[in-house]
Order: sequence, then structure tokens, then C-alpha cells
Amino acid sequence: MLYFTSDHHFWHSNIIRFCNRPFGSVEEMNEALIQKWNDLVRPEDEVYYLGDFSMAARPVEVYTTKLNGIKYLVPGNHDFCHSYNKQTRTPERHARWVQQYQEWGWNVVPEQMLLIIPELGDVKLCHLPYGSNFEGDKYAKWRPQDEGHWLLCGHVHDKWKTMHKMINVGVDAWNFQPVSEVEIVRIVQGVIDNSPAPNLG
Repeated sequence: MLYFTSDHHFWHSNIIRFCNRPFGSVEEMNEALIQKWNDLVRPEDEVYYLGDFSMAARPVEVYTTKLNGIKYLVPGNHDFCHSYNKQTRTPERHARWVQQYQEWGWNVVPEQMLLIIPELGDVKLCHLPYGSNFEGDKYAKWRPQDEGHWLLCGHVHDKWKTMHKMINVGVDAWNFQPVSEVEIVRIVQGVIDNSPAPNLG
């Protein structure tokens, strides 16, 4: 089985308040996120992780190995191997961080990529949603261009689940669990859009 997810923010205590997560402590959150993942994902399953695993390095080292599956990281802005992150603004530092994430158990893939889902064809993967080209958007350089593909993304947390050919796979929109390929196909084929007013994050 193929799964997609993002935005766990392991060991980020403020995310509990920012996204109204139902946990009493960051330790409780971490353990619940691991359990939710492993309840669905088997060791042989593949997971495309669309960014923002943690805002610190140590949780990446500790928690990656606790999660089932073959894990592919599409880096997000808080991951140290993303080119936006201040930790990796030079090619040399970027290469070192990519190598480090891979040593911790990730297959690091490009920040934007196309993935073939047989029932759907090419689907775009990126941490960031399609942009609106508004002035002052600090992520404008890293946002994917809308070329007509469905986009699986994260970044927006609990702001919306689906919108305009975009599906937010972040844990805050999916009861803290990964989203299966089967569910993605169901959404696209049904063109379900239960989003509130647009807010592209």
C-alpha cells in the first residue's frame, strides 16, 4: 500500500496550541503520532512524507526508525534538507543535510516531483500548495506551478483538506494518520471539496 502524510512537527510543543491538537503534552503527542502511523502502515508499505517532520534534528534521528514503512521525504520548509531552510542555504550544507537524513532512514527526493498513481496518472507532490502570487509571499520561489496536475501537499495544517485540485495530506486534516492511495483516488474521482474560504498558507 502507498500512503501520504506530512506536518507531524515532532517535539514542537507549540503546534498543540497552534492547531488545537488534542494532546496534553508534547510527549503524549509524539507517542500518539507514532501509534497512529503504525496502526495503518506496515513495514513493506511505502510512505511519501510531504515535509515538516520536525523543527529540530534530534527527533528526526529518534523517531524515523520508530515508524513503519519505506519512507520517502519530499522536504518541507522546516526540514533541514529543504533549500528554504536557513540551515542549508549553501550547496555544501544542503548535501550534508540530505546525507544525514538518509542516514537516519529517509529516501530524500526532490522538493517537487511527479508520481504516477495508476488510476490517476501523474500527481504532483510538494510540501507547499499552489501559490497565489501575492506580494510578500516568502515561499513564492518554492511553490509549485499549477500545470493542471492534482497536487498533494502539506503546510496548511488544519486550514483545509481539499481545494481546487489540491489535497492537504497533513496530519491535522486526517485525524493524525497517513492518507492511503485508495483515499486519494476516491477524492480525485469524486472531486470532493469540503474546504472553507481559500487560504493558501
